[in-house]
Amino acid sequence: MVKVRGLIVLALALVSSTVVAQPKAPNPPLVGASETIKLVPPTGFVDDAVAIDGKRLAYVVSESSGRSVLHVISFAPREEVTFDLVSLTTHPTALELAGNRVLVIGAGEEDKQVAALVDLGGKDKPASIAYKLGPATHITVVTRDGKPRIAMHRATPTKDGTKHEVELLAIDTGKRVAAGPAFELDNNNASKAKELKINHWSDGMTRAYGLKGGDWDPKENQRTPDTEATFDLVTGKLETHRIDDLFEQRKRYQQLADAGGKVDFLKPTWDNKAIQLWRAGKGKQLELDQPIASYDPRSLQGVVLADGTAWFALAVDPVNPEAVARKKADAEYVDVFHAGADGKAVRKARVLSSNAGARYRFGFVDGKFWLVERSPSNDRGGKNVAVYTLQ
Repeated sequence: MVKVRGLIVLALALVSSTVVAQPKAPNPPLVGASETIKLVPPTGFVDDAVAIDGKRLAYVVSESSGRSVLHVISFAPREEVTFDLVSLTTHPTALELAGNRVLVIGAGEEDKQVAALVDLGGKDKPASIAYKLGPATHITVVTRDGKPRIAMHRATPTKDGTKHEVELLAIDTGKRVAAGPAFELDNNNASKAKELKINHWSDGMTRAYGLKGGDWDPKENQRTPDTEATFDLVTGKLETHRIDDLFEQRKRYQQLADAGGKVDFLKPTWDNKAIQLWRAGKGKQLELDQPIASYDPRSLQGVVLADGTAWFALAVDPVNPEAVARKKADAEYVDVFHAGADGKAVRKARVLSSNAGARYRFGFVDGKFWLVERSPSNDRGGKNVAVYTLQ
């Protein structure tokens, strides 16, 4: 009996040692999504301009010589159209897919922007440029009355300030749809004619936001309080809104002044302990289903949709506080979140970084997201571009 017990103990010990000795399962390279396509150019780099829809990927391969080539690839069947952008720009900055055409926006001379609509052609028709635009101070695709339009903004220095002129163009033809009168501001970004001091802009510089001086009230023998104001440079309409909380308004305007011409965006809070979603110039704090301290706040990139929801990506900080406490670095994932209208952000996908310390650019459209792996020594472009479909 003693001999049998000894054999049992020995067997259990062998099993235990075998379990302990088994190597740890590797980190899964992809969670919650499938890879639709991944492209690595043999020469040059994937530039900053990327666009996707349900069926295609549009991107640009640029070279240090200044040459840039547009690539449009269909997912299934796999077909590719290329077009040399040498006659337009050496630095494409944005792409917009529009049927069998692609609007290319890029850097021009003297800090201006240029654009062109590239017709992708067909079986017996080569790709070609349908029209060109610019130079202009800003060229942006915006939504007006539910339709995508091109907003062209020109800023011209004057003796005492700046003259702003905008027009809206149809993407398919490049023809003018609407244009507003010139809007002149002094060196303090103020319009004396409208008693308006501008704080920030949006929609491709077609809307200006600021404070409007109060009107004179003869009964009270004083001016009424200042109001928030929105000036539409296309229609020429000025809308005002009463300020209920002056402290909140000033704090909000400080944030919007630093938002780079956007009123819909995502940003970390000042202490990096939360993520804020801003929609129509008003922010709210998101509730993530993962510890925010696990991520590098500088990696935040996202897209705010028209319904107020958002998709965004955060890169795991491998030496976050919890990892340091356990003395073991975390796997370097890029996590993709969906933030609902209720302010709750849920992780939907994870992509394992292929290289330690890799940085990424992110975009999302219709159930697909793309990542460009940034070059470690260059803030422009990256090594590859990949498209993933959410499961």
